[in-house]
Amino acid sequence: MSEGQSLWRVLDALRGALPPQDALLTVMALVLLRYEAEKAPANEWDAGARARRAWEELRSGGHWREGSRGLTDALHSGLRTREEGFPLPLDLPNLGNVRDREAGLLINWVTAAEDPTELFEACLEQSHSLGKGGDYYTPSDLTHLFISLMEPADDEAVYDPVCGSGGFLLKAREYVAAQGGRPEELALYGQDASSTALLTAAMNFSVHDAGGNLAGPASTLADDRFSDLTFDVVVANPPFNQSGWDEHGILRDSPSWPYGPPPAGNANFAWAQHVVRKMSPTGRGALLLPTGAASTAKGAERQIRAALVNDDVLSAVVELPAGLIPHVRNPVSLWLFSKSKKPHRSWGQNNRAGQFLLIDARDSATNVKRGRRVVPQEARERIIATFAAWRGVPDRAPYEDVPGWCRSLSRDEIAETDYDVLPSHHVAAAPAQTDLPDAPERVADLTDELLGLFATSRRLEDELRELLGEL
Repeated sequence: MSEGQSLWRVLDALRGALPPQDALLTVMALVLLRYEAEKAPANEWDAGARARRAWEELRSGGHWREGSRGLTDALHSGLRTREEGFPLPLDLPNLGNVRDREAGLLINWVTAAEDPTELFEACLEQSHSLGKGGDYYTPSDLTHLFISLMEPADDEAVYDPVCGSGGFLLKAREYVAAQGGRPEELALYGQDASSTALLTAAMNFSVHDAGGNLAGPASTLADDRFSDLTFDVVVANPPFNQSGWDEHGILRDSPSWPYGPPPAGNANFAWAQHVVRKMSPTGRGALLLPTGAASTAKGAERQIRAALVNDDVLSAVVELPAGLIPHVRNPVSLWLFSKSKKPHRSWGQNNRAGQFLLIDARDSATNVKRGRRVVPQEARERIIATFAAWRGVPDRAPYEDVPGWCRSLSRDEIAETDYDVLPSHHVAAAPAQTDLPDAPERVADLTDELLGLFATSRRLEDELRELLGEL
């Protein structure tokens, strides 16, 4: 049985004692306590010793037989406070309804797991189906794509203004390690409006032995806790089409919008401007937005999009398929920004000032289960390679437009389309064959093409029915 399947059984056993999200947070806290206890040297007598002692007492029944109070006391006394920039915010759920038998089940299950880090990852995998709107979790295929396009280095600072469970920040650390760098020297910064998200992120950082700077709970758009800092890499997957971001009507009048005040009823371009504003003079950014943001003709949104193009901070837009993010049915687009497109260390050798790359990756998804799709490794690598070639990264093949896949456009060409940057509106399919065959051969070719279209239509209908079945 997989960790995910057994996790569901444990959560089901806690039904009635705790809401699902609180039960999951409690499980993650116990996993972290076990991790901290097993990591602590035997001769350590500070925070590590407290974790080891609390975990041993839980395993022996010395705490959980006291009921929910014993479980709460063990978690609070055993989990250490990290000092690398953030305190562990132990605002744990109320465990008052957890009975002795249920507490014992939790302890035994966490004890039996082979690897506490893998068990914590299984908890994060489940969190997107328990958290409202998937607020705290971005699928791993998308975090990999984001970070690989940004290429963080170990002497840089990475920032996520809606950090959720901290997935982007930890993926940046993993990327640096895979490149042979020193991940411990990568500076990580995150903020979130949700205390639950911050608790999850803090535990996630601890389980992965990562230091970082977590701030909140506070909305970044209303209260930027890193207001005096800019960053080498900014990554964000914010709530789409957020309508209540300026509920008091005062944020739109702040000086935070160099490209114009965002509409009060939609925060998409508030997030876009925040990402750009937080980038250092040679910084770069990645932002996930609903695809409609790339071509909407609504006044304020279109004006801000035009300003991003005219100021040359937008580098590329990658149009992605629908169904990639749990609970989000919109097709999505990945926007890539850079403060400078001239040759430098974090860019490449091509001077792309005044130019923009559009990639149409709508057909890149693979179905993994009902209503769930991912961008597979081969497709991610193609997107990454295309962007790297366009920038002129050494050891990459020279960039070329590929009909149906990618196209590089000038600022004037974008302006002629009323600043529409949706890739599928610009990346034309390969031209049709101009040498017409004889009539019988032509009829046969058209028949094959029609049968192929029928097959595609059936496939698309099946995918649509699958997506609609999840509504």
